[in-house]
Amino acid sequence: MKLKITLITLLTSTLLFAQSFTEVQLPKPDQLNPFFIGPLFKSTIHYGATPPNYNGKVLLFNHGYIDLNQNQFLFDNSFYKETYKEGYQAVFVATTRGGGIWVNGELLAESIDIVTAKYNVSDVTIIAHSNGGKAAEAAMIAYGKKNQVSQVFALGTPYWGTYLADISQMPWLNWAWRLTGLNEGARTSTTYYCRDVVRPYLDNNENNEPDKFVILGASGYFTGSNLLARAAFTLTGGVLLPVQGANDGVAPYSSTLRPGGEYVFRKNDYRAFFDHLDVSFGQFSWPYVKSYLQNRSQRSSITHSSTISNNYITTSNYYIIHSENEYDQIVLDKNSTFAVAEIIHENAEAQFTSTSENQKKTELFKPQQQEEHKTIITVANNKQQLKSDSRFAAFIKQNNGITMKLEHQPKDIFPILKVDIIAKQKDKQVPRNTEVRGVIIKTSEINGVAQENDPRLISFSKKNGSFYFNTEGLEDGVYSLFLNSESEGNFKRSIISGFVVGDVYKSMNTEEINTPITTEKSLTITPNSVKDKAILTLTVYPNNSDQITLAIYDISGKRIKDFVIPTNQNSKYDISNNLQSLSRGIYLLQVNKEKVVKFVKE
Repeated sequence: MKLKITLITLLTSTLLFAQSFTEVQLPKPDQLNPFFIGPLFKSTIHYGATPPNYNGKVLLFNHGYIDLNQNQFLFDNSFYKETYKEGYQAVFVATTRGGGIWVNGELLAESIDIVTAKYNVSDVTIIAHSNGGKAAEAAMIAYGKKNQVSQVFALGTPYWGTYLADISQMPWLNWAWRLTGLNEGARTSTTYYCRDVVRPYLDNNENNEPDKFVILGASGYFTGSNLLARAAFTLTGGVLLPVQGANDGVAPYSSTLRPGGEYVFRKNDYRAFFDHLDVSFGQFSWPYVKSYLQNRSQRSSITHSSTISNNYITTSNYYIIHSENEYDQIVLDKNSTFAVAEIIHENAEAQFTSTSENQKKTELFKPQQQEEHKTIITVANNKQQLKSDSRFAAFIKQNNGITMKLEHQPKDIFPILKVDIIAKQKDKQVPRNTEVRGVIIKTSEINGVAQENDPRLISFSKKNGSFYFNTEGLEDGVYSLFLNSESEGNFKRSIISGFVVGDVYKSMNTEEINTPITTEKSLTITPNSVKDKAILTLTVYPNNSDQITLAIYDISGKRIKDFVIPTNQNSKYDISNNLQSLSRGIYLLQVNKEKVVKFVKE
């Protein structure tokens, strides 16, 4: 009976692996056609040729978000050639194109079983680029493969997430995220998901073996030459550097510091002045990987006593305006003489014009700096509307020294969000009539399973000079946050961030991972892009009054107008006339101070 169960298990595993992976045998490195194209849209294992001087050790390569599996043995990447020369068996595993840490971790765990069985070895060494390093820790810790992995070399892995992923969770910035070629895996690589879920869940797990991780965190974006990392960095609009410090164009150096790991490079180390794609190339990383493979007792003198100290605080000296919103203007802070607009745009070579209330004319901006998808301009005139031949988002930075600070204060399973407005210069005073508001969207369950939810408006209460929002009352899940503060005529500031509500350990241990969840909409506007006609439909919505109160907000959560309509029997309401006076842009409609739906006015 036991043998029968074993055979059934083996057969099931074989079928599962056959369904999960396509397997491809590569020729020797010097015989590999540079135009080789393997499977692009299926999880794949590319087996390198076994070298004549095979030393019995298998190096398993795993890519990051984008399926760069073939990049690890093509395009002048020396990894395959170098490992073959040194006698290592190279295997290149492609999991998914952006599936995220738990999806890719489970697939990587499966591939480890396949590879160890094929080469009859007890364990493999993983060389992982970017999010592949997170998949490696998930495979080892969450999916039980720690004994089959002897060491992990993490090349530019954002263990604490990246601001790029935070931006991706804003629905009105989806176009910007798509330019990177990245997709669904961003949900589990936001700075707040990694801070609140990934790190506590994995770092405190009994299967965690941090000393197996060797970290190669690069910080040389400006010296990098490849187009991918440059394009990805562009999408931060120049915000990544001041927000998260030295980085490789995608992963901040501080984010690569896996707790308890071995750190090869210091911050701004001259040896690591290469960018996020360069770090995945053997000619940059192999010499350091090789030295650790050949001397397993080697230890660097680089230590980091705490990698979490600043992860609960985000600061901003900017606010964000969006091309879809005609109501957005560049407004100078009180006492500011100019502002700098760092703009990310969909068209690579976009042009920008402005219309000033004072000048009553349109002028073409001459960029101070321009790259593909990124432009920097200076603005000296107040109340200008920025226009372009491309969709864009502009980060407007002021020179008056006022910043907004968001602090995430853990409290049981309901964190408290604290906001402070700080005047750095002694002669500057923070205005008293300041409003702090936010728009939140539940984007996933705690285990990373996607959710479809409408936005929700939140307001912050002022106490002892600070502003607070208590998340108690929100259902469990992961929330994106578009935070805005404003004092009319004085200043505006924005932060893109997020938080997690609920018991992480209970959720990760009891919920099914990767089960799609959809929610039925109880509030809709048809069509969602409103021109002349707009029908509001309420389904399964409590209504104990003879009228319905509605309020319209802009995308920052600022109230624009409100009105009431009488109830009817069919729950369909023509609100066309109430929307006609709105400028073109993205808005939020709230019903009875509860449900919210997003719509676009054309």
